[in-house]
Amino acid sequence: MLNSPLDEKTFSDLRTTFGDDFIPELVATYLEETPLLINELQEALASADIQAFTRAAHSIKSSSKSMGAFVFAENARELELIGKSGDLSQAAIKLTVLTGTYPELEQALKEYL
Repeated sequence: MLNSPLDEKTFSDLRTTFGDDFIPELVATYLEETPLLINELQEALASADIQAFTRAAHSIKSSSKSMGAFVFAENARELELIGKSGDLSQAAIKLTVLTGTYPELEQALKEYL
């Protein structure tokens, strides 16, 4: 896939490690959990819950990185660092970037299925 939000090698390695039969389950879980975590980020930002914000950003970063969604993971890492700083004043714009790039990632993952 040209300009895919997924790293081809990482995704190929997942297939090799877990087998083709497990990939649909792995992708489905990611596609189910990531929107919930994005929602948690939005709610945590709205309520200024720094711990919940940081935790959700960390979860997105980790799962995205393991799926080979490195750009998305990097955006989540930046949100995690904002949370760790204790100052969420810059979080809204970064969160907008993260949520804006999710549909493309979601579509790329669905195409792998």
